Amino acid sequence: MRRYWKSRRKEYEMDDMSIVLLGAGKTGRGFLARLFHTQAHITFIDKDPGLIRELKEKKKYAIRFFDQEKTEEIRGYDALCTQDAACKQALQSCTAVFVSVRGENTPAAGAWLSDKIAPATCVIACENASLPASLLGPLAGRACSGAVFCTTVLDNGLDILSENYPSLHVDAHNLSKAVARLSGIRVSQDFPLLMLRKIYTYNAASAIIAYLGAEKGFREYAGAANDPEIEAAIDAFYSQINAAISAEYGVPYEEQAAFAASSKAKFQSHAIADTVRRNAASPARKLGSEERLIAPARLIAKHGGDPSPLLQAAAAALRYMGISSRPEAEKVLEQTAKLTGKDPFMPIILDYFCR
Repeated sequence: MRRYWKSRRKEYEMDDMSIVLLGAGKTGRGFLARLFHTQAHITFIDKDPGLIRELKEKKKYAIRFFDQEKTEEIRGYDALCTQDAACKQALQSCTAVFVSVRGENTPAAGAWLSDKIAPATCVIACENASLPASLLGPLAGRACSGAVFCTTVLDNGLDILSENYPSLHVDAHNLSKAVARLSGIRVSQDFPLLMLRKIYTYNAASAIIAYLGAEKGFREYAGAANDPEIEAAIDAFYSQINAAISAEYGVPYEEQAAFAASSKAKFQSHAIADTVRRNAASPARKLGSEERLIAPARLIAKHGGDPSPLLQAAAAALRYMGISSRPEAEKVLEQTAKLTGKDPFMPIILDYFCR
């Protein structure tokens, strides 16, 4: 693979840069690899030996775009399982490591990386959190954060069906100059606010659509987003969160409203082949106190708004988890959302749950 890569360098007129993608799932191979494969040698590292074996055997895969006939082929990469001894050599010699694993697996990924990477290697955590780098455990102090706005889904085998989103938003803090120069990197000087707005706007609306859509029996995500009742719920939510974010953080209302409108257009596009099931995954995590349902609900309430769509979605998330009784629902809210019996949100969510 390395010989093939060296033969391609002159064609693309690039430096001998190497990038490790820790996590060869939809984001790793469907978005990050697409952004960087013509600029650097890519090494995938994943804990799934079956996936790594398939990447090695097929030697290439394709990315198709939802709204275009264009197809992009990814080849010339290396692929390693986390158990392979060669991982340490790849990590010691690479320019940067992009971590794209599930949020709940990010601390373990940081621990696994910590004794294998060189001190100068730039580490970028790509996860839907307010500050993804903080999830990397022992690497949190030296890592930087990346925000993934691109939707990617499995197509056929290794192939990916993707939104044609052009960039990865990356925090300027701890970002190396070499990575900042990569095409597809969009440096953010106020990354925490960007991610908070994403979680409170994009992710929150996504959760409303997913959990209310699941209750209505929708499988196609855009179908749920275009349902009149669900659309009314997200419109009500957008009006409240736009006002709250503008008031709390000084973001011009028109700018925040446009940000929200872009998320609605994405969610309602039938060209993006997404599913309710994918967006409803990990409901317990999404009910967390700092997550996409409870945290924006608190911000809305702080500024005198009505967070009902979010609380209704929280109740639907409980049902999606298979919770069947009010005492059980109350216990889950105490553990995940950190709500107490005195919290005003607790009876409202429980009332929605019992309807």
